[in-house]
Amino acid sequence: MRRLILVAVGLLLLLTGCGGTSAPSARTALTIVVNAPFSRSPYLGRTIENGARLAAGEVNANGIRINGRTYDLRVTTMDTALSPARAVANMRRAVGQHAVAVVDEGTGIDAAWRIANGDGMPVGVVFEGGRQIIDPVTRPDVFRIAPSDHGIAFRLAEYLVPKGLKLALLHDDSDYGAAGERALTSAFSQNRSAVAIDETLPADALDFGPQVLRARRAHATGLLVWGRPATIAAVLTAARSAGWNVPVFTPPAGSDPFVRQQLADHPRWVDGLTFAGGRLTAEIGTAPFLTFQQKYESAFGVDRVGVTTSAGHPVIVPPESAMYAYDFVNLIAAALLRAASTGPAKVTTALNEVTTEGANGDQRAFNRHNHEGVVDDDIYFARFHDMIYAPVKDDPLSATLPTLPQTR
Repeated sequence: MRRLILVAVGLLLLLTGCGGTSAPSARTALTIVVNAPFSRSPYLGRTIENGARLAAGEVNANGIRINGRTYDLRVTTMDTALSPARAVANMRRAVGQHAVAVVDEGTGIDAAWRIANGDGMPVGVVFEGGRQIIDPVTRPDVFRIAPSDHGIAFRLAEYLVPKGLKLALLHDDSDYGAAGERALTSAFSQNRSAVAIDETLPADALDFGPQVLRARRAHATGLLVWGRPATIAAVLTAARSAGWNVPVFTPPAGSDPFVRQQLADHPRWVDGLTFAGGRLTAEIGTAPFLTFQQKYESAFGVDRVGVTTSAGHPVIVPPESAMYAYDFVNLIAAALLRAASTGPAKVTTALNEVTTEGANGDQRAFNRHNHEGVVDDDIYFARFHDMIYAPVKDDPLSATLPTLPQTR
């Protein structure tokens, strides 16, 4: 009897190891590093991480089968603290850990990409939009799924110049603001008469009263503020506290929860703030993005802004940055299968040959000549009222888009 039991157990173990999906304990982990400003911009860092983890979890449900071996994706995080030097150091650590890819917010990428490229490792930028970041010829390992500064700036010019506004172009001296300045200079180069004043703001300043006063004395009738969320909040505070109800326009940073949190005691100061960003829904409708949002919230909970509407409803944030990280990790999984290899250089090459369906229903793909995952035509405008935003009605693309639920 004892011999029969041992034979049965042996057969059971043999059958467990044959065919089907490998047990998680039998799989090999492939590391994907999320390089983001967790300590300096917690919301942005956390949502990028969560998007990457959500995609990795879905991939790991079946694993990635390559040459008879099954792999899982393991997400680890590194904090840039918005420091280019730390971003570079983190990239060295990622290479040292033999990461298969890096999901990067974008700080310090102008130096860090060389380190990744030495190993052939692909880097997916999911926030910073500087035009110089992406160049398939000189930076073949760098890809982006996020609106480009070039696209945002030209769409802003296209939207604002016909309104006849005299704009004060205000940009801070962070990496994000400096890249925005270059994009705005190019976008308004043919319409300098629309610019009343062009000024750089210190990113770490708490009060922009003097700069806003100069813009007012320059007879500006609109403020276009390109900088970190803290800069945008401080400019709004300076203008509104001085009784100047000038319209304010921003890049995607204007939708960051920090802006509304800083102005929670003066919710009406946020009213009218208009930002440009990548549209969250595709031509097929809202269903894909809402499905993605439901999966995201089931895994990580609702991202609450920390403010309420005038009716007392808590305001939430749709997971936009998470969407871009999610899409890039899914493209990495597809590239691993296409390359039939875990070698970073081969994965980078394969990224030019794969397509996946994005979280919002759009097709995400790159090619050898274009490493941008969001086209300029997909940039829309949204305006805040009562602490939530809705697409504007005076822009052809934006007017076709639905307002996504933003309260719980």
